[in-house]
Amino acid sequence: MDESRGILHKALKWAEKLHRGQERDGPSPLPYATHPVDVACKLRYLAGVEDATDLCAALLHDVVEECGVPPAKVAKRFGEEVGGLVRELTRTEPTPDEASGLTPEQLWELRSRMLLDDIRRMSVRAQRIKLADRLSNLEAALATRSGEKRDRYVRQSYLILEAIPRDVAPPLWDAIRSLLESSNIA
Repeated sequence: MDESRGILHKALKWAEKLHRGQERDGPSPLPYATHPVDVACKLRYLAGVEDATDLCAALLHDVVEECGVPPAKVAKRFGEEVGGLVRELTRTEPTPDEASGLTPEQLWELRSRMLLDDIRRMSVRAQRIKLADRLSNLEAALATRSGEKRDRYVRQSYLILEAIPRDVAPPLWDAIRSLLESSNIA
């Protein structure tokens, strides 16, 4: 096994271990680890990305947010490049002071603005992974969410497409756009 495939196997095993016991949204949820695998597959097979660093970051993109792994630990295990991409992909959350007194809708608006600011600052490589992540999450949201929660996710996805230029990854961008248009939610 060459080194690039070896690091992908190592990242997949670590992501599965870290996400063990976590589940995706909705009825009859899948194990959470299926999500980073889906993101890596979309990046590889839809966007044509072959770079092991980017694919490794796709597999590990949620370990900071969802598992509490310090970004430095990702970098120590997989190198600064992977660690840096994972750091870029980890969303900034409002501080308790920023969130204090906000209604759920206001908190959602704040978190959404912060996410979009994060995305605009990302490197093209991180934005490409973010598109694969959003496509995976959007497919799941459309299948498992309803009402205002679903509508807000769709609206946020349109804003993400405004923040990330199409030329970052046309197949991923177009797949998201097509899914949004077929959802009939503006």
